[in-house]
Amino acid sequence: MLIDASLLAKAAWSAAIVLALSALAERVSPRVAGILAGAPHGTLLVYFFVGHDLGAAYVVQSTPHGVAAFTATIAFVIAYQQVSARVRRGAIAASAIAASVVFFLVAWALAQVPFTLPTATALTVTVSAGALWLMRRIANVRVTHPVRFTLRLLALRAGLAAVFVVAAIALATALGPRWAGLMVGYPMTMLPTLLIVHHTYGAPSTHALIRNIPLGVGSIVVYILAVSVAFPALGVTLGTLVSLAAAMLYLWAVMAMGPGRRAARPVR
Repeated sequence: MLIDASLLAKAAWSAAIVLALSALAERVSPRVAGILAGAPHGTLLVYFFVGHDLGAAYVVQSTPHGVAAFTATIAFVIAYQQVSARVRRGAIAASAIAASVVFFLVAWALAQVPFTLPTATALTVTVSAGALWLMRRIANVRVTHPVRFTLRLLALRAGLAAVFVVAAIALATALGPRWAGLMVGYPMTMLPTLLIVHHTYGAPSTHALIRNIPLGVGSIVVYILAVSVAFPALGVTLGTLVSLAAAMLYLWAVMAMGPGRRAARPVR
């Protein structure tokens, strides 16, 4: 019964996040959705449940590779953008598969490195800055005619999200602390959001979403750094709340920076 309740909580949370992110991309702006897609949704889930199952010390042991993992996340979104910009037929499947392969190749390489928190942070911040520069010319297109929400559409989106998150958490629990850290970088809520936006509105809106993800990834780095201190001192539940508050403060600061410089153009 506890296992069933845990799985239900994971599935419900992931579904809610993906539905919210896709709605933001459709009805607010891809910049907002992209930044918030980089927030610690999946990381919070993995560390909270793994922490309760295996202890705070297990989570803290994984934090250096947790921070480094987002180098693989950035590689994932770059690969998705590059493939989807070049492939026309079967672009959604090709982009998702290629990006996932890139993620696991980079994650495997990262798993061989004995990271500390300072070295992992330096790597991820550097790669995120490089990604922002690489994708600086992508326009922040806006969706002007979002699709009408139906029960069937919401159920499909929610189910897609739940499958990704539950599978990622199961792997993180089974593969040991180093891979538990790396698996928090797998875009378990980000990928379903990209697939939904790509399928519904095409590559330009998806690229606008991707352009802003590296900004949001900084909040995950802040979250994990806070976890490394808060979990041993406060325990998993209170430590999660304190770490989340630190990440939200970062996101507030980023959102206050204002919209991107390139003008938005409508997507119908």
